[in-house]
Amino acid sequence: MQPRDFTVNKTWLAYRINSLPIVVEDKEVDLYVLQDAASMFLFGNAFAPIGSDCPTLKEAERLMGSAQAKRDEWPNELLLPGKIETENSFAKVARHYGVIVRHVPESQLSFYIKDTQQGYEEFLGRGENDA
Repeated sequence: MQPRDFTVNKTWLAYRINSLPIVVEDKEVDLYVLQDAASMFLFGNAFAPIGSDCPTLKEAERLMGSAQAKRDEWPNELLLPGKIETENSFAKVARHYGVIVRHVPESQLSFYIKDTQQGYEEFLGRGENDA
């Protein structure tokens, strides 16, 4: 999947970008982002406890609500990587607003995930060198 395969604000993606745990306030967490598939615009991020496959429902509502407010509409669909065993908070919020949720193999979203992970790792690298 590539940006040219989508229309702006019709498909959003939600996925984890860190490969190693992040320590925030002495707790290890994962970092998830919400992104527009066509423009690659990152709406924002949310932290999730290590081992969960998504942020809390409150965090997913905050992030998706903020994205909706920026675009003034909900997307037609939300893509989530892989097969998620538990009820995902992003999926719950999306379905509540009539957004179709599709689980796709992570490999199909690798263009997005790798690009965002690379940017994230570069950001962390700069921060370490500046200290």
